[in-house]
Amino acid sequence: MLSLQKKKINIYNLVLIGIFVIFLSFTIYLALNIKMGVSSDSWYHLRVSQKYAETLGIPENGPDTYQWRDIEHIPYLYFWINGRLLNLNSITFHFNEAIILRFFNILYSLGTLLGTYLLSKQFFKKRSLQLLPVFLLSNTLMFLFLSSSINYDNLGNLFSVFSLLFFVKAIKKKGDWKNIFLMLIMLCLGILTKFTIVPLAFILVLLITIYVIKNWKSYKKSFKGKILYLLIPLGVLIGMNLGIYGVNLIKYHSLTPECLDVLTYDQCLENGVFVRDTLWIPKQEIHLFKMIFSGERLDPVRYTWIWMREMTRRIVGIMGDSSLFASYDIIPFYIGFLGISIISVVRYRKDFNKESKFLCISTLFYLLVLLFVQNYATYLRQGYPTLALQGRYMFPVISSFYILFVYSLSKIKKRWLRGVVFIGLITLFVIGCLPFFFLNVDSNWFGSINY
Repeated sequence: MLSLQKKKINIYNLVLIGIFVIFLSFTIYLALNIKMGVSSDSWYHLRVSQKYAETLGIPENGPDTYQWRDIEHIPYLYFWINGRLLNLNSITFHFNEAIILRFFNILYSLGTLLGTYLLSKQFFKKRSLQLLPVFLLSNTLMFLFLSSSINYDNLGNLFSVFSLLFFVKAIKKKGDWKNIFLMLIMLCLGILTKFTIVPLAFILVLLITIYVIKNWKSYKKSFKGKILYLLIPLGVLIGMNLGIYGVNLIKYHSLTPECLDVLTYDQCLENGVFVRDTLWIPKQEIHLFKMIFSGERLDPVRYTWIWMREMTRRIVGIMGDSSLFASYDIIPFYIGFLGISIISVVRYRKDFNKESKFLCISTLFYLLVLLFVQNYATYLRQGYPTLALQGRYMFPVISSFYILFVYSLSKIKKRWLRGVVFIGLITLFVIGCLPFFFLNVDSNWFGSINY
């Protein structure tokens, strides 16, 4: 009996290792073979990183940076780290700078996969279920492609999944300050990396604050000992965030100043996004009800359906400076499994534990902010439903999304039906990832990586 259990454990370990090995092999292959200018904003991230390599601090805006907009008043952690890596490379190995930065991005995403596995273990006792969210993420084509690219999303996603991990661990254990402090540290690092982590930070901090207040007696007793040393790095990181966002609020009355707040009109015209939003697709004032009732814009319900379909295409496919979208023919299958998940949530909601409900609230909040505050507002202002609609913008919560997805499907009572659903889901993600990529990728994406 013991030997059978060991074999079972070894099989799961081999599957987990296999997931990581396949992920690592494919992303390294992409990193070594995909040309610059194919993945999302790769030139921007490389050039700004090279600018950060010229100074130990934050570089100033200048004629050679105007095309990248303002680089002085932005979250800088990713670029600063890249700058140090390029400095180290210049005095040691002299590798191709684009490739060495891509390799470190792969490491960030390996960390995200690991964080997904650790978060998954908080919800599932069965090891097969623990592995399934990791498998789904490692077979999400946009995540794989982004992981092999130079993009600050990869570092932001790493901090996001670990902030969610520490959040869930804090919820599971009353009076646990250590995981709360670690969550706050991860969130501070995430916000120093990318502004779009702010909605996730807001909801996690709000929920944990409410939780602490409701259970204050337990937390009051445990506020002591070595865990208080975590307040030192937390205080430093809060100060660093205030150095960016606090200064921006005071000086520009915004967490992220507009291009014209910092640069002149002619300087901003060197940036493609500014030209698009100013000259090609100028923004309009939003008059919500007038726009909807006149037929000028879609209502939120109809737009949500388009958003779900197009986000799915950009997650299981690729959207970058060049794109390989998933076919419209296969998208209904992905949405169909999501529909089964939603039905399961409604039907078996009483079986959901406390941690899953908290994780669901935080994930749903982030997605609603992305849907309505970011994407729908952009559509209302500029009239194009898919303008600036990127699948990767969901990635700060894609780990929690997949875990909740599997968690809800695992509640299906009929064993045969649950098995059919999981086998179908696994088959869909396998077919829709590497086989789809190699059968449809444009050969022009491959070539020498010149920079």
